[in-house]
Amino acid sequence: MTPPPSSEASSSSRTLAQFGNASSITGGTPRDGNGQGGGAQAPGMGPEDGKAAARKKVRLPLRKRLSYKQARNTALLTLALGIILNTAQITYDLFNVEQQTDQLVQQVLSTARQPAAEAAYAFDQALAERVLTGLFEYRPLYHAVIYEDFGNQLAAKDRPETEGGLKWLAEILLPQEKTFSIQLVIERHHQNVGVLKVSVDRYLIALDFFRRSAIVLGVGLVWTVALALILVVVFYISLSKPFLRLTRGIAAVDARRPADLLLTVPPQHADDELGLLASTTNELLLEFDRALVERERVEARLRERETHLSGIMDNVADGIITLDEDLRVATMNRAAHQLFGYEPGQAGGQPFVSFIADEDWPRVSMELMTSLRRQGGSHSGEQRSEVQGRRRDGTVFAMAFSVSQMRLGARRTAICVIQDITQRKRSERAVRESEERLKQAVSATRSGVFDADFATGLTWWSPEFLEMLGYPGGASPWHDKPLEALLHPDDAPATMSTIERYLSGESGDYLSVFRLRKNDGSWLWIEARGLAIRDERGRPLRFTGTMTDVTDRKRFEEQLLYVSTHDPLTGLANRTLLQDRLQHAIAHGARKGTSVAVLVMDLDRFKLVNDSLGSQVGDKLLRALGQRLVSCVRAADTVGRMGADEFMVIAEDLPEPQVAARIAEAILVGLTRPFAIDGQQLFITTSIGISLFPGDASDTDALLRDAATAMDNAKAAGGNSYQFFTPRMNEEAVARLSMEHALREALDLNQFTLHYQPKIDLETLQPVGTEALIRWHHPEMGSVSPARFIPMAEENGLIVPIGEWVMRTALTQIRAWQEQGLQPLPVAVNVSVRQVSSGQFAERVRQLLQEYGVGPEFLELEITETAMMSNLAYIADTLAELRSQGISIAIDDFGTGYSSLSYLRRLPITTLKIDRSFVSEATSNTDTAAIAATIIAMGRQLGLTVVAEGIETEEQLDFLRRHQCDQLQGFFFSKPRPADDFCKTFLKPTKMHAVAS
Repeated sequence: MTPPPSSEASSSSRTLAQFGNASSITGGTPRDGNGQGGGAQAPGMGPEDGKAAARKKVRLPLRKRLSYKQARNTALLTLALGIILNTAQITYDLFNVEQQTDQLVQQVLSTARQPAAEAAYAFDQALAERVLTGLFEYRPLYHAVIYEDFGNQLAAKDRPETEGGLKWLAEILLPQEKTFSIQLVIERHHQNVGVLKVSVDRYLIALDFFRRSAIVLGVGLVWTVALALILVVVFYISLSKPFLRLTRGIAAVDARRPADLLLTVPPQHADDELGLLASTTNELLLEFDRALVERERVEARLRERETHLSGIMDNVADGIITLDEDLRVATMNRAAHQLFGYEPGQAGGQPFVSFIADEDWPRVSMELMTSLRRQGGSHSGEQRSEVQGRRRDGTVFAMAFSVSQMRLGARRTAICVIQDITQRKRSERAVRESEERLKQAVSATRSGVFDADFATGLTWWSPEFLEMLGYPGGASPWHDKPLEALLHPDDAPATMSTIERYLSGESGDYLSVFRLRKNDGSWLWIEARGLAIRDERGRPLRFTGTMTDVTDRKRFEEQLLYVSTHDPLTGLANRTLLQDRLQHAIAHGARKGTSVAVLVMDLDRFKLVNDSLGSQVGDKLLRALGQRLVSCVRAADTVGRMGADEFMVIAEDLPEPQVAARIAEAILVGLTRPFAIDGQQLFITTSIGISLFPGDASDTDALLRDAATAMDNAKAAGGNSYQFFTPRMNEEAVARLSMEHALREALDLNQFTLHYQPKIDLETLQPVGTEALIRWHHPEMGSVSPARFIPMAEENGLIVPIGEWVMRTALTQIRAWQEQGLQPLPVAVNVSVRQVSSGQFAERVRQLLQEYGVGPEFLELEITETAMMSNLAYIADTLAELRSQGISIAIDDFGTGYSSLSYLRRLPITTLKIDRSFVSEATSNTDTAAIAATIIAMGRQLGLTVVAEGIETEEQLDFLRRHQCDQLQGFFFSKPRPADDFCKTFLKPTKMHAVAS
């Protein structure tokens, strides 16, 4: 405890009175129990003698003096400390020299990065060299190179490495080569355009390190020694000696209780500065003792308050900022620092305007000024608002801002409490958007919500759903009624069963489609999905879900089903539905033991309608035909269109097969009546093939195949009839398939040959041309007649490659005759309509003539009259183009078709070939003779060459001679012969032919 003033004075006086009894500073002994020192003057000696004795007593050898020891130790300690510090500094520099060098080089490279990138981007070597020259201002660099992004060197610069005697030491200190590289990037394009690489001279770095180390060691050593000597002298002269004992006394003072032990001084210093210092120090020690006691009390209270307040401020989740009267930040708590992105101590003194978004600052500043000017106590009420805050990086965020006033004396401080409400705002916005989306989704999907409470037995329906069912305003007389009261009677059992299974836990998900009655009595298709809320035992408490109007979807599905199973033109069943109906009919017939008939129909000569009247009339005829067929069959029968002009009827529950014949007859009779289409009366017939279940086949594919086979036979028999399928038809179909396969192989295996039959001039009876006729010799079937395989080739499309082969072979033969020195005759080649109507036929013929080097005068193309007239619209232009090339065009089998005289006059025809049927009957039938004579006369009148085919007798030749037919062809003159035989018989050498001419 601090003594009272009276005791302090007596204590001070008592202490000061003891100064004369204190031990001597130098060479003294400790005080005894009476306070007398062992160094007192001897009896009988005066003051001067005592001083001299004292001085003599303190004279010691230099090496034993305390000042010498102190000087020596101080110098050594100072020197050692300097060496240690300098060594530590050099060692630290050594460990950091590479890092400092790397940082310096990186700084140098960073200054050159952008210009080097621009040089690499623009491939500017001059700029790249200037960049490298600038880099070489940094002396340690001895090699630098810039590569563009393709790896090619754009510019490079080098200088020799520095040599010196300490290079070995530099290599030890810096063992690794220092090479640096940076990627060159064009920031505006975010594009890597190259690499800058530099190499650093290790010896220069080491030399710089050696110089710095030498300077540090030298300066440190000189400075340390000088400082040590100066301090020793000064302390010895002015402080060390006189204050040594004072220092010891002060050192003995307890810093916590300075008044417990006061200082004493030797008597000789009682009146000098040392005595004054001692007394003053004692007074200060007493004051310090009192101050320390009070300070400890105050500091304890302050620490407690600061700890409490700091804990509160730093643990508050909201940011707290205090502002001075200039609206500058005074303090910020931890939350505020984190909220605004500042480190502790960075925000102090910042204007608060930098923490608020520009658009909100006028309002915030008004609230702050109002709060600071408000009159009141030390703390006034707060004002709260929501504004946009600005972080240190410039980003803004939503915050709740409140301000209150606090007075500290005359100074006013604004306390701002900041709360980050970004997440709340985001959540509010998300809730609003979610509600809006939900509302739009419910409105767009025409959905409603239901909630069934099993505890109360009530069912709640959302207003949207009630309006969807036709109850405006969400009011309904059955608002609290169960779902069963609204279900369609046909859907109620299945729907309620689905709900019960789900609620009982038998099914995992609830999804059901059913119909509900609307307010106007109509029915609405609903797709319901729901979720049950269950108790801990799994029993349902509530049943909540959505109901979506899927009426349009169901209607679309029905339309889609109809479109996928019905012919779009006639509205009849299509092939898919027909096959499905046939499968059901077969299954039904198998159960009941009844028959099923499949009637496949193909219209006769329907293509003629399309070609002559157009496809629109053809479509209308097909629609009318479909309606006519429905009226001709029984109500239980299925009528469908298989495609094009092919129809099918499925007749089931037939007690006997004859019923199928009566249905076919009813169809044929029904089609005898004309169809009125666009003001025209059109007649159409059909060929019908019939197959029966179970007699002919037991599966759909076989029944359809057999019916189609029977239909082909009916059509081959002339059409407008029906035929039942027989096993013989199947055998013929198999044989036909085998023939078709053999025909395909014949072309690949080179089984075809050409025979040539001459055409004879009537006047000279000399050959003037020949016709190339194809022959097929099969290794197993032998010689196959063209009458068998040519129609088949026409049907399956093989006529095109066969016709190509015939033309190539004929042209090859003409070329061979020419090369043999023979005068070739014009060769007539039969072509089909498929060939002529295929794209670029005329161009193809021209290319073949050029390829084989044959003139167009040696080629004649024959096409039958029937084929030509039935496809005139497709081939007329092609024939004209062929004729313009100089190729002759002949109509074969003339008189068997329906040629119009106007067509004959306009078509580019050069030759008419009278069909062999007219020639063979001309001598025995006057009508046929008249027709043949008329054809000859008409051809000559039109300027055409008339050729008669099939001449076999002298009488036929005489008839043709009388009517002046131009050319003759037939067995009477020659059968078709192989090329070599034909050449020997009818061709002459070119020179002989020229002499004869």
